[in-house]
Amino acid sequence: MKHYNKEGINILLKKAPMTPRTSVCLFFKTNKKEKYYGINSLLARLLLQGTKKYTALQLADEFENECIDISIKSKQDYIKASLVFMKEDFNKAMELSKDLLLNSTFDDFEKEVYKLKGEIISDLDNPKMKLTDSFVKNLFKEHPYSSTHTKILEDLDKISKEDIISAHKELLNSQKAIVIAGDFDDDNKIIDYFCTNFSFMKSIDTNCEIEDIFKNDIKKDELVWISKNDASQAQVIQGWIVDSFKSEMCAKYSLLNNILGSSGLSSRLFVNLRDKQGLAYNVRSQYETLLHSAIFNMYIGTTPKNIQKSLDGFKDELEKLALLPPDEVELKGAKENISGRMKYFTQNNSQIASVQGYNFMMGLGLDYNERFLEDIFNTKAKDISLMAQNLLEAPKLIVVVAPEEYKFEL
Repeated sequence: MKHYNKEGINILLKKAPMTPRTSVCLFFKTNKKEKYYGINSLLARLLLQGTKKYTALQLADEFENECIDISIKSKQDYIKASLVFMKEDFNKAMELSKDLLLNSTFDDFEKEVYKLKGEIISDLDNPKMKLTDSFVKNLFKEHPYSSTHTKILEDLDKISKEDIISAHKELLNSQKAIVIAGDFDDDNKIIDYFCTNFSFMKSIDTNCEIEDIFKNDIKKDELVWISKNDASQAQVIQGWIVDSFKSEMCAKYSLLNNILGSSGLSSRLFVNLRDKQGLAYNVRSQYETLLHSAIFNMYIGTTPKNIQKSLDGFKDELEKLALLPPDEVELKGAKENISGRMKYFTQNNSQIASVQGYNFMMGLGLDYNERFLEDIFNTKAKDISLMAQNLLEAPKLIVVVAPEEYKFEL
């Protein structure tokens, strides 16, 4: 992947000759806290619902007739428009995407609010969704990363069409990047094309206001209990705010996560809590990196009577790793597992454009994957013990969805 900056436009190119489909990702960094939770989510949806030239139905027909796949997603730190198409359809794909980004009417605002509200209410009927929603909301408090389903639902009726238009203007005045992976003829022609036709993608340097308001409010162990008396299965999650990808601890936490619970049937949580003790229907750990922080958590679905036993099991597995580092066989397996997954998720043009665009927008550099893997393979067994000890000593948040009769206090 090569990075060019011409006339203020960041363009990232990865030439892949003879590949059948080309991928283009248009990244927009979201640096400001939303006026109301859910504005960026609504904006991403509305960008596909009609322009001054095309109705939503006509747009859908245009994309389908040209076999152009498009999606627009709002994430914690950015909004991304992704397109996948045949080489010969480049001009049409770019024409349509430019129209979407510059000329959307947002006329379906009320309909999209209604649809989003219905989808959120439906999602929150799922106990596991209710669990993760509460976990993220309580972990990040009033930080923008706490923009969960319940927070969005509280704010949806406050959002106006004018708020969406204002957010759209801010988006066009943000840091941006165009990322292309696929079969194209010449770097200079592609760069000149975007300089001529996509001047609105000029990247505007802005202060990152989100970072200024971020703070970790978890000062002591906290328990959030959500009563669901008809639940036959308890949903339990325990987690921490930890260092993210810009920290030297990122590779170490990634390996701890792999050993504990993200490597499937061979992970310690799966073997010891599910297979040996029969505590879990489902058990795993997760390390999710974001621009300003990261989350490390452990999750289990268990019978309500085994909630405390499961939490003790989480602690036991961390204590084992803190006291006795993994042996070389287990550590080597974790390193190879992470390396293999990274290769698997950067196989096609769509994955390459998405991953490299994300790395660039987060300020990690286009060689981040290689540097990260180097850190992975340089990590020692004792580093894993240190990360486990860090979690044991840090204040944690526990969220439980289960019948009221099983409720307890920390």
